[in-house]
Amino acid sequence: MGGLTTHVLDTAHGRPAAGLRIDLSIVETDGRTRLLRTVRTNADGRCDAPLLAPDEMQVARYELVFHVGAYFRAAGVALPDPPFLDEVPVRFAIAERASRYHVPLLVSPYGYTTYRGS
Repeated sequence: MGGLTTHVLDTAHGRPAAGLRIDLSIVETDGRTRLLRTVRTNADGRCDAPLLAPDEMQVARYELVFHVGAYFRAAGVALPDPPFLDEVPVRFAIAERASRYHVPLLVSPYGYTTYRGS
């Protein structure tokens, strides 16, 4: 089963990052991005549907922008102005249309980790 999914864990609070805005863009050959969709994470820190369904997958470069500053502000975290992390961009490539790509983000106000998950 192919497709693109993500989830976000708030490592500062030890919980899923519910309500976090994520923008998915395709990176054009000239390096500019074209927004494909904007979603928000659910109570489990996941999206209710894949970011790209299996039939939408293209061999291409993509960018996910995780709006972590707004998420932490809404969670009541006192952040400096400007915050150390505001928007976290993650650029990656899809090389196999039939494969599943899962790009999770583990985040706190001062650091993050991402990887290709399963």
